[in-house]
Amino acid sequence: MGANRRRHRVFFTQHTEYHLRGDECVGVRDRASKCWQETHAALRLRALKLPPLYESARWTGKRIHFWGSSTDVLTSPVLRVGRPTRDEIPAYVSQARAGSIGEHPRSELEAALPA
Repeated sequence: MGANRRRHRVFFTQHTEYHLRGDECVGVRDRASKCWQETHAALRLRALKLPPLYESARWTGKRIHFWGSSTDVLTSPVLRVGRPTRDEIPAYVSQARAGSIGEHPRSELEAALPA
């Protein structure tokens, strides 16, 4: 069997979902409204320490500390860790074009780009 290529996981806190690719925060969503937070301070920051993918559940009850050159973010305690759905990944900040995150379906964004 080949190597596990999964790189995405979601850390759920009481009010927020932190979507990570490796150790980089690529999406933040409010759990109540399900709205993506386009200006959240954690976006594009790297987590200082995380468990390996196969031991993600060990992070329950701990906080994630994100660090960047000009700011850092400490989350509330993690309630659970999961995997994003395929529908969530196109909404990540790393997938956004023209400064918008998750506002338009991918096909509309592609149609709006110059040829």
